[in-house]
Amino acid sequence: MLAVDILDEADPDREGDVVQFAGYWVPRQPADGLYDGDLVVRLTSSGGTSTPEGTTHVEMLLAHRGRWRHVGRWDGVDDRWPTLIAPTAATVMGLHCDLTEAAARWESAPPRVAPAPPREARGVGDLLDAGLLTAGDELAWFRSRGVRHTARVRADGAIVLVDGRAFASPSGAITALGGNNQNGWNTLRRLSDGQTLGDLRTELARRRTR
Repeated sequence: MLAVDILDEADPDREGDVVQFAGYWVPRQPADGLYDGDLVVRLTSSGGTSTPEGTTHVEMLLAHRGRWRHVGRWDGVDDRWPTLIAPTAATVMGLHCDLTEAAARWESAPPRVAPAPPREARGVGDLLDAGLLTAGDELAWFRSRGVRHTARVRADGAIVLVDGRAFASPSGAITALGGNNQNGWNTLRRLSDGQTLGDLRTELARRRTR
């Protein structure tokens, strides 16, 4: 199962197109109630006589209000499936962002702090294990017109916003803040030294190739 981590529509010459679509593999679908705003893609091999050999069934799910919601399914697609599903993934995450912002304006109840994600859904957890991040490190997204959003790194690798919502991926957190599917690895910076999470991930990759 692929946890969608990067959806980038920022290329001004290709308005409306997804120019980068990536994620990281997790061994199983996380349980209900652990995420909100995260998007996963589940792949199963095609079988039987009705679909060509070597093709794949693709299923997309979105975590919304504590449950995994079925978004869509593509049967019998070839290895170009990321190009096929990327526009849908971008649209779904954008719509979820809009709904989240609207709900925040109207709901006055105290925020519910999400429980810890399972350890296997790592991403940022790799940086913690390598000592490149520390639990409690403060992150910031410097938005346009001087607006700044902050978050903290939790010991299990989750990104926790100031309202208590927790996200398994940096891009999921940025989307919830209204980032229109921006790459959270490139936009979230550690306040102590200004390094992005992407900078730290590059350093980890460099260490592993020594």
